[in-house]
Amino acid sequence: MLKRLLGLVGASLGLVFWCEYLVYISVIYQCSWPLPVGDYNDSEDGIRAMVLADTHLLGPYRGHWFDKLRREWQMHRAFQTAVGIFQPEVVFFLGDLFDEGMWVSDEAFQHYVDRFKHLFKVPDAIQVIVVPGNHDMGFHYALAPRLYNRFNQAFNSSSMQIINLKEVTFILVNSMAMHDDGCYLCHSAQVRLKNIADKLDCAQNPSQSKCSNKRISSNTEYSKPIILQHFPMFRESDMVCTDPDSAPQVEKEKPFRPKWDCLSKDSTDTLLSALKPRLILSGHTHHACLVHHQVEKNTEVIPEYSVPSFSWRNRNEPSFFLGIFTRRDYTLSKCFMPRESTVIFTYISGILALVIYSLATICIPTLRQRLRRKQE
Repeated sequence: MLKRLLGLVGASLGLVFWCEYLVYISVIYQCSWPLPVGDYNDSEDGIRAMVLADTHLLGPYRGHWFDKLRREWQMHRAFQTAVGIFQPEVVFFLGDLFDEGMWVSDEAFQHYVDRFKHLFKVPDAIQVIVVPGNHDMGFHYALAPRLYNRFNQAFNSSSMQIINLKEVTFILVNSMAMHDDGCYLCHSAQVRLKNIADKLDCAQNPSQSKCSNKRISSNTEYSKPIILQHFPMFRESDMVCTDPDSAPQVEKEKPFRPKWDCLSKDSTDTLLSALKPRLILSGHTHHACLVHHQVEKNTEVIPEYSVPSFSWRNRNEPSFFLGIFTRRDYTLSKCFMPRESTVIFTYISGILALVIYSLATICIPTLRQRLRRKQE
């Protein structure tokens, strides 16, 4: 009897261990870095990046405490497993780190930040770069300077900034600053956009007279930038999305509201014309999508990848991107995480099996023994 009880306990612990630990390793290990392309020659070329979006950590107002605990555990385990397996050099978060960042007090916001940095902790050698989302500081209409400043101070972000990693140029865009209505934030973004566009132009054509003030070093080689932002560029809806993990058909049929679901057409054209990017990575929609943009006819087509939500609260099968970026080229692969429906099915099947096992090996034999004793 004792051996059977110990076997039952061991099987129960094994079920939990599989569903809460091993399943993440099993699924994520099936993913891999994309194959190198172009001028990527060896391990020292290019930057290896992991790209996530829309973690939506719950705050004090929404969701049940168990839902909050469960989602944070899932993301923590998946993220730490992925970082341990792939060892990226940089991790990009494309906004909406928090679900209630625009509502909480300063004290609660600091608690939010501490939780995020604990759940998504990385080794010192890995850089974490964040762009803000509307849930982090509010939509444009509700974006107060206090909300904007506290997020920027916590994550060293701004309305728009340029960073260079291993000669690869990334432009980080605050989507809520791209309304072009003259507000303090939009004005700052426009000034920064012009300055960044001039720097890129001077890097590409350093002999121009306007580049004599050395706003960018003359020996800096030009690298077409990659835009990272929360909102997707303008599109009428998700009907153009054909990815297997794109939005359900009902959601695809809903038209996008510019400045709410995507950037406006004017802001999109402004960014594309000024920065001339080679790639755009965005979030916000919680679903996958590949869209191609073109500034003018006969110009290069610019791909935009919408990165799905990293939270099981938003998707049954969340995912993230792995990317290798060089000065001229890039290559991407998408990594899926365990389906929640599969984990739930495993739990239900395992519990049923354990119940049947306990009935067959413990309960029924015990009842039979008692009946025999009574008969005797």
